[in-house]
Amino acid sequence: MADGSGFDWFQKVDTNTGLADGSSAPSPTPAKPVPKKNVWNEEVEEPDFDTEGMSMEEIENKMYPPEEKSSTLPWQKEEDKESLVEEATTKVVVHTATNPSDVLKAAMGNQPVAGRSDNPYWALVDHERSGGDQFIAGLDNFVLCGIAGPPGCGKTGMLLDSLTEEEIANGAEIWHFDFDRGGKTSKHAHHRGKTNIMTFDPWVFKRESGNRVPTDYEATYLKTMDLLSMAIEQMHIQLDYYKKHGKMPERYLKTLIFDGSDKWEGICRTLMKVQDLGLGADGIGAAKKRVTHFSWHVRKTRYTSASECWQGLMTGGVHVYTIAHMKHTYDSDGNVIEGQDIPGWLKDSDGDLQQVVLMELIEERDDLGRRTGVIDSYAILTKNRTSLDLPGRHRVFHRAPPELGGSKWYGWPSLKYGKFETDQEQGSNATQSEIPS
Repeated sequence: MADGSGFDWFQKVDTNTGLADGSSAPSPTPAKPVPKKNVWNEEVEEPDFDTEGMSMEEIENKMYPPEEKSSTLPWQKEEDKESLVEEATTKVVVHTATNPSDVLKAAMGNQPVAGRSDNPYWALVDHERSGGDQFIAGLDNFVLCGIAGPPGCGKTGMLLDSLTEEEIANGAEIWHFDFDRGGKTSKHAHHRGKTNIMTFDPWVFKRESGNRVPTDYEATYLKTMDLLSMAIEQMHIQLDYYKKHGKMPERYLKTLIFDGSDKWEGICRTLMKVQDLGLGADGIGAAKKRVTHFSWHVRKTRYTSASECWQGLMTGGVHVYTIAHMKHTYDSDGNVIEGQDIPGWLKDSDGDLQQVVLMELIEERDDLGRRTGVIDSYAILTKNRTSLDLPGRHRVFHRAPPELGGSKWYGWPSLKYGKFETDQEQGSNATQSEIPS
């Protein structure tokens, strides 16, 4: 509008299209196709060809030609394929692992079977069908045994004797987690110089002054779990070695003794009260604080962190023993019920054990009821998942003063083979010696 009105800048615009008056509309931009997604919100690739009359298998084969399909799982690197194929020529070992992918990596190598899904756990089925692990198949027994009894009844001593001479010569080891602090003294007295018995002290103490409770319960808990994790790692190492060489390595773990599961339960209970529920600054402050029924699962969860490791070691061929003292039971008035003592481990853990052994000490008395100094220790197998047989009482030692014949140590010879048999001929093989703790 060059009419001198001052509105020369004005341009007439169509209010419907937003275009300058007289301008042609641009060609429309094609809409971007919306990708198809499945129920997991993952994009699904659609075929770019006519699928009419084709089956799902034919469509899949055309979209993904068989020669282009890969049997490599997502976590397997390309360079690992050659080693996996080589691994498939030998029998593989599948054992308990903390990471499922570790199990699969150990079992992979077989080519996919036509008609199967891509579920990677088919490798485990193939492994079991081919005979499984030869070391595990050759075991005499699976051992996860709870042993409970009074102090000085020979619980630890009979377990430290549970290796055969051949096993000792071949490098078998006993790992002793010693909460009761009797392991080093027993080893010093009866197994001095033996490097195949390894004693670990789980306790950790605070070094700074001013602690009315010097025990560092959290550090003790973590140290114990680290030691158990190390045992599981050792189990995997020796099973892998056996798979490749048909024998155990130069040093291997045969027996793990968790000596003091009642002490472990106390650690878990104290941590529940102090750290998890905040009932006190330390064990003393929280000792008398009441815990609701709904909070005790915290203690159980902490305790079973260890017992689940025991089960994993057992299924990997390690003989596992957990030892506890007996504890009293009480009536509604708080009085001790005589003869009703129970093992001091977590009550719910009984179901995890394959075997349970209760120990008893029988003291001889004369006609006037006086102690003669003669004591016999017996082990009684009260539960055995691996057999219907319960062989009865087994004498572990006989203690007597010299004038009454002296002391004899019998131990429990069949434990060397993971069995719990009463040795009827033990008297002829007994040796006169001091009694291990």
